[in-house]
Amino acid sequence: MRRIFKISLAATAAVILASSCEKEPEYTLKTLSFEGSSWDALVDDPQYGGELLYGEYDEANFTYLGTDYGWYDQGNTELASELCENYGSKVYWNGGHAVSNYTDQAATTDYTLQLAIPLSGGHSGSNFCVHNGFKSEYSKNVGYFYFKDGVGRVIESMYVTNTSYYLGTVEALAGADDWTKVTATGYDAAGTVTGTSEFYLTENGQSINAWTLWDLTGLGSPVKVEFDITSSIQNEYGMAAPGYFAYDDVTVRM
Repeated sequence: MRRIFKISLAATAAVILASSCEKEPEYTLKTLSFEGSSWDALVDDPQYGGELLYGEYDEANFTYLGTDYGWYDQGNTELASELCENYGSKVYWNGGHAVSNYTDQAATTDYTLQLAIPLSGGHSGSNFCVHNGFKSEYSKNVGYFYFKDGVGRVIESMYVTNTSYYLGTVEALAGADDWTKVTATGYDAAGTVTGTSEFYLTENGQSINAWTLWDLTGLGSPVKVEFDITSSIQNEYGMAAPGYFAYDDVTVRM
């Protein structure tokens, strides 16, 4: 009996030792910070109607001709984004993600200052990105980013803040119970939802006005992430809150 007990104890100890030696999957954290000369070149001037985000203006038809604007964090996070297409044209007002360095702009109702924030800089450095777009009966386009190499990965987090145009408009309209939130939806390569995560730009009538961490691990390991904005702030045409937010320092497990 003693001998059997000793063998059993040794086997149990071996199992415990083996379990303790198991390691978590190894990965490297990479951060998309939008810094450097190649990113600087993606900042449009003027903020509204510039050729980078809108293309040439067709005076005969009173419209912009569109552009192939996009970005790709090649060799780092592998995240990329392009403008949304509508009626065969890619223009920032259709939805998309634009690199910006417009800062220190007080809250405003001027939509032409759409790429500005009231802060002194990005979460790190001078550059950041501005999302535009929300789903409505008039458009199903929303801004997005994706892994251009087609590999699904965990996106740990990013920092978010409100734009000056959003704050100025919402301050004039929001009541004590109003809210605006961003919903991130992750998709795999087949288009199946991998997870969702929500972030409030305004809650109980109060809007964020600082770089704030958004945990995105709930998205799983998506290949693509879409960002939609919904709000209780409405008028006769639908959502009255501008469909913008700024983000920076997207951290990815590689």
